[in-house]
Amino acid sequence: MLAYLLPVEILTAAIFARQIATGSSTAHDVRLAGFLTVLAVLFEEGVRRAAQLKLRLSADLKRDMTSVWTVATAVALPPAYAGGVTALLAGYIWVRQHRPTGHPLYIGVFNVALLVLSAMSASIAVHSSASSWAHLPLAMGTALTVLLAIAVNTLVNRLVASVALALAGVPLRELRGTRQDNLMEIATLCLGGLLAVTALYEPWLCVLVLAPMISLQRGALVSELETAATIDAKTGLLNAIAWEQLTQRELSRAAREKSDLAVLIIDIDRFKLVNDQYGHLVGDQVLRRIGKVLATEVREYDTVGRFGGEEFVAVLPNAGDADALVVAERLRSRVNELRVAGLIDGPAPEGAAEHALAISVGVSCSRHDGTELAELLLAADAALYRAKAGGRNRVVLADRGNGHRTALLRP
Repeated sequence: MLAYLLPVEILTAAIFARQIATGSSTAHDVRLAGFLTVLAVLFEEGVRRAAQLKLRLSADLKRDMTSVWTVATAVALPPAYAGGVTALLAGYIWVRQHRPTGHPLYIGVFNVALLVLSAMSASIAVHSSASSWAHLPLAMGTALTVLLAIAVNTLVNRLVASVALALAGVPLRELRGTRQDNLMEIATLCLGGLLAVTALYEPWLCVLVLAPMISLQRGALVSELETAATIDAKTGLLNAIAWEQLTQRELSRAAREKSDLAVLIIDIDRFKLVNDQYGHLVGDQVLRRIGKVLATEVREYDTVGRFGGEEFVAVLPNAGDADALVVAERLRSRVNELRVAGLIDGPAPEGAAEHALAISVGVSCSRHDGTELAELLLAADAALYRAKAGGRNRVVLADRGNGHRTALLRP
């Protein structure tokens, strides 16, 4: 990966130098470049604290709003000026936002080169082809110019960055980004297109783009904070607090509609042996993958959360005893098929290929075991305790005090 970064940086510097040597500009270009630079720096300084917090909260792949400025400069300025404005802005962002959060210098240099290369590539494409459709009616030529800038900027940025990230070992699925990340990027590119048109015809109105940009930036931060507050970091499932809040709402809905609701408490059998035999890192991977299996195997409208340690919980709306037992048994059966070796990344430790996994499940239902969450959890926990005492790897229904108990036992 490091060997890949230097050629990209040298190529960017060479293109930038050539554009400076061969390009032409006007006094208007100089003024517009200065105006956009000041505007971009003011925006980044205004959201600096929020951006730093987002950098600390977000995953390894960071999403920011620099595409607004790279697209705008690509359309409104010659390639050399587009690269210069982008370089100043990207360097400023690294110094004020990235460096204080611990980003190394070589990554900062590559990020600057990547953004400059993307902006200049888009600007070169725009200025070499815009005249071909300038005669089109209804300002269609301007629209095509903006779309071309967005397309080239995105293509170059994604392609060059993806190669670097792939060489660094980032999985392909992470390169695609989440739905939220991609929506944020699309919104950023659209703002960049609108800013480009404004910069061409009414530069002073560019100030109006700052309000929606600040809203997007803070909205992204709120999303990160919501995720941090509700999602369990190890498994990606709801944490205990978020799951309890959701289940309380489901209980209220069940009471209004006079429908049943079931709660499952799920415990991985002998999980301590996994940690002791293979180490806690392998244990964390197994925990994460089992959580994913549980979330996949429940019904579409059921919700699984992590309760703590090796315990999970699930809420099953519109489920009586029979439905809950069917779901719980499917979970137990599916986990029985898993082996430690199939759940971890990298070489499997000795014995992992034969190490089967199992869960015990306690089941309670609002029709018989209470309409409050605490009552349902207490009944399901007692059923789980009996499942453990009875040999593990089984599903047990809550004891209703009248001998009406159900257990599904598997070897």
